[in-house]
Amino acid sequence: MSDNFYLGKDFDLDSTEPIDFVESRIQDLSPFSPHQVEIDDVLYATAEHAYHALRVVPEARQPIMEARSPLDSWRQAQTAKAEGNLIDGYDKDSLMEQIFRAKLEQHSDVKRVLLLTKSRELLKVFPTDYYWGTGADGSGQNKMGKLWMKLRDELQ
Repeated sequence: MSDNFYLGKDFDLDSTEPIDFVESRIQDLSPFSPHQVEIDDVLYATAEHAYHALRVVPEARQPIMEARSPLDSWRQAQTAKAEGNLIDGYDKDSLMEQIFRAKLEQHSDVKRVLLLTKSRELLKVFPTDYYWGTGADGSGQNKMGKLWMKLRDELQ
């Protein structure tokens, strides 16, 4: 199996251009990718489901966990947030890192794709997300891209 199997036949492994990993060939790095993640003996449909469920109080998790899609889990989490069910003082960066570490450990294909990105910059290009992503104008913090690059550096 060639390295290009996961990335497409025209993916240039030697390029130094940044990689947009949301809704692209590198979609395996997206929290919406169809990779189940197990955290503390609980199986979540996606990293997105895990993130939103684990940032709310336990009694508000079920609708998020049962959501039929990652976007629906986000919608359920917005309802839980509006109802005051977020865990006080939760650390979203640490939570996402815990989830992505589990995703890497549990899915060799995700690990392989991450390593194939070599040292290229990883970007979560999403116009309304200035924290996890680049935002509409590129001025966002890109925390998700930076987290994946940190984990990749640890693996190399």
